Amino acid sequence: MYQEESFKTDLAMYTRTRSDAANIEYKMHCHNSFEIYYMIAGNVTYFLEGTSYKPQPGSLIIIPPNCFHGLQIMDDSEYYRLRIHFVPELLNQEEREKLLDPLASDWNCLEEQFAMEWYFRALEECGSYKKDIQDIAIHTRILSILIKIFAICSAQGPRKGKGGQIQEIIGYINKNLAQPLSLEGLAARFYMSKNHLTDIFKKTTGTTVAKYILYKRMALVRRELIEGIPAAEAAAKAGFGDYSSFFRAYKKMFGAAPSDRKAAALPDMDRSGAF
Repeated sequence: MYQEESFKTDLAMYTRTRSDAANIEYKMHCHNSFEIYYMIAGNVTYFLEGTSYKPQPGSLIIIPPNCFHGLQIMDDSEYYRLRIHFVPELLNQEEREKLLDPLASDWNCLEEQFAMEWYFRALEECGSYKKDIQDIAIHTRILSILIKIFAICSAQGPRKGKGGQIQEIIGYINKNLAQPLSLEGLAARFYMSKNHLTDIFKKTTGTTVAKYILYKRMALVRRELIEGIPAAEAAAKAGFGDYSSFFRAYKKMFGAAPSDRKAAALPDMDRSGAF
């Protein structure tokens, strides 16, 4: 069984999903939007930037832009979750500074936040509104969710999860995306064989070194495109050395050319099915 209900605007997307099929081969991704995930039921493991976390019912996960993440469904029990995606442009400058900046540096989890389901349901209602008031209602209700998160995020301790050796490698990659990066170069820098690096990276992040770098660079490009940077310049700033190769990879991943700015707002990442 798989059931999904959602609505999407240029700046926000809401999704309610139920499923009962195990998913041993999970799919990792990252995007240039904020994601707020609420767990109602299920047995899953979430992977976020090389850290694993098992959310319990009532868990709220706040995922900032460019955070590489995905999940594995561990069994065939019902998995029921609510998700919100929105780009920072949904909020005005003051709202971003007060409510988004504290959430933008790393993912976070707030456990036993059962009252948050009401806020998600209020947002879900906006899917039936007429366009002339829908954008106002979505802005207001996502703003109320962020204010609630801001009020409770300091009440719990640091996030739960298991890190390890791979964290230093991920940190290095994220700080040097504009520079040449390769499996060989990383293995040499961190004094390990390519096979060992490949093995621990896959186990910890759910993907390969090359795919992780590609996703992170594409997320940077999407951010630059939204801000009006020409595609060639954005690709170069994100570390793509050859524009034609970048163009082919971008179109394969997103199903649109980099010049399609509207498609860059809330990506369905990725559409290629190859990653």
